[in-house]
Amino acid sequence: MALAAPPMNTYDELPYESHPYAQTHPSRLAVVATLFGLKPPAVETGRVLELGSAAGGNFLSIAEAFPKSQWVGIDLSQRQVDEGQRLINKLGLKNVVLRHASILDVDDSYGQFDYIVAHGVFSWVPTDVREKILEICSRRLAPHGVAYISYNTFPGWHMRGMIRDMMVFHSSRFTEARQRVQQARALLDFLATSVRQEGPYSSLLKTELESIRNQSDNYLYHEHLEHVNDPVYFHQFVSMARKHGLRYLGEARLPTMVTGNFGPEVQKTLKTLAPDQIQTEQYMDFLRNRMFRETLLVHETNVPNWTIEPKNLRTLFVVANGKPAGKTEPNIESEEPEQYQTRSGMTLSTNRPLLKAAMKVLGLRWPGTTPFDELRREARILLGGNPDDAALAEEDAKTLSLGLVNTYISSDLIELYAVSIPVSREPGEKPNVLASARERVAAGATSVANRRHELVRLTDLDLRLLPLLDGTLDRKAILEALVQKALGGDLRVQKDGTPQTTEADVRAALSSVLDSALNNIAAQSLFVAPGS
Repeated sequence: MALAAPPMNTYDELPYESHPYAQTHPSRLAVVATLFGLKPPAVETGRVLELGSAAGGNFLSIAEAFPKSQWVGIDLSQRQVDEGQRLINKLGLKNVVLRHASILDVDDSYGQFDYIVAHGVFSWVPTDVREKILEICSRRLAPHGVAYISYNTFPGWHMRGMIRDMMVFHSSRFTEARQRVQQARALLDFLATSVRQEGPYSSLLKTELESIRNQSDNYLYHEHLEHVNDPVYFHQFVSMARKHGLRYLGEARLPTMVTGNFGPEVQKTLKTLAPDQIQTEQYMDFLRNRMFRETLLVHETNVPNWTIEPKNLRTLFVVANGKPAGKTEPNIESEEPEQYQTRSGMTLSTNRPLLKAAMKVLGLRWPGTTPFDELRREARILLGGNPDDAALAEEDAKTLSLGLVNTYISSDLIELYAVSIPVSREPGEKPNVLASARERVAAGATSVANRRHELVRLTDLDLRLLPLLDGTLDRKAILEALVQKALGGDLRVQKDGTPQTTEADVRAALSSVLDSALNNIAAQSLFVAPGS
C-alpha cells in the first residue's frame, strides 16, 4: 500500500500533550525493584533520562519536588523543547536539562542514569531507533538502575492494527495533521454506522469508535496515524532486550503480573503451561488480548525474586486512598470483617484489627505518605500495647507487611512509594499551590500534575483559583480577586442554575464555595507542603 510521505516532524505540526504518567515516576520503578528484592538507587537524588520527553510535562513537577535529583530530557521536536524550556525558566529549575536531539545522538557524553524512561516511543520509531533505545538502557543505565519502556503489544494490536490500517489508508491523501484526524474520525463513523450485519466485525468497529471519540486529536494522530507503529509480542521484546544484556524486571503496574487475579482455575492452568515468569506473562497477554505494556528492565546481573517477600515492603512509604464502605466507623478492635472502598469503586475487606487500625491511620493522613514502621507503631498505639516491644513489633510487622502486599497486588486501595512525597493536607492561611501547576494554568493548560504525579483535571473555578494561590494572599484577598474576575466577565457564577450578576450576589455565591474548592485542591495533592 503506497502512502504519502509524512511531514519532516509531525510533533512540530501537532504537538503531543505533555503531561504526567504516574506509572513512570522513578518511585514507582523503585517500588517494583524493591518488592522483587533489588536495591534500586535513591529517588530523591537520582539522575533520570527521559527519551522523547516532549515539553517535559512528565518530569518537571518531580524535578520541582526533588531539587537534589537531576533530569535530562531529549526530544526531536524543537517546538516542544522550546515550550518546555520556557516553563523551566519560569520555574527557575536548576536540575533540569531539556535538549533538542535525536535518540540516535545519545552517547557517552550523557553519562550514566539511575532511571531511564521511554514512554510512548518504542513502537513509533524505526528499527534502528528501537535498537538504540535498548543500547542506551544497556550502556547508560547505572549498575542497579531501572529502565521503563512502554510499547504496543500483540495479540491485542492485531485487531486495533486493522482499524489503524483503514484510517491510514483513508487519511493518507490529506497532508495537514488535523485534516487527517478529522478524516480518520469520519471514516470510523461511516464504517460503524454502515456495516449492517451484527457480529464480531461490527462490534469491533463500534467499540473502537467509542474509544476514539474520547481521545484528543494529538493522541489519535500520533497513536494511530503515524508512519511507524510496530507492535511486538512480549516474548519478542524480552528477546530484543536480552541481546543488549538487559533482564526483565516486571511491569510498572505490578498487579498485572499476578496470576491469582484471574481466579484459581486459570492460575492452576498457567502454572502447568508456563514454567517461568516470562512465559507466564505471555500467556496472560493471550488471556487479556493485551494491547499495551509498560515494562521495566535492569542489567542482567540483577536477578529479581518474583515471589515477593513481604519484608521487602518495610523500607517503603504507604498511602491509602480508600474509605470505609459502611456508614459507621469501623470497630478496629473487633475481628468482624470491615469493607473499604477505593476511589475506583473496588471494595476489599479485612477482619484483622491491625490492618483496620492501619487503614484508620492512613485515612487520617491522606494524601500524605507514611513510612512503614511509623504506620506499624501508630496502628499498634490505636489498638493498645507497647509499639516498642521487640517481639510484638516483629509480629505486627509481619502481619502488616503481608496484608499490605496482598492489598497492593490485588487492588488500588493502597499506594506504595520509595520516597516520602511532600504534600499539604490543608490549604493554610495563605494557600500556596505548586509553582509548576500555577505556571501551566497560566500557559493555558486545563490539567496539571500533582505531587503524586497524577494528572488532575481542573474545574472552571480551579482554573481561576490556581494563579492566585502563590502563598501571598489570604482567603479574603483571594475572594476579592475572584469577585473582580466574575464582574469582569472572566468567571461565570451561578447559584441553583441562575446566573449571579450583582456584586453582592457574586460575592455571596463565591464565598459559599471557596473553602470547599480549596479543600478539594488540597485533597488533589496540589499544595506545597510546609517547609518544602
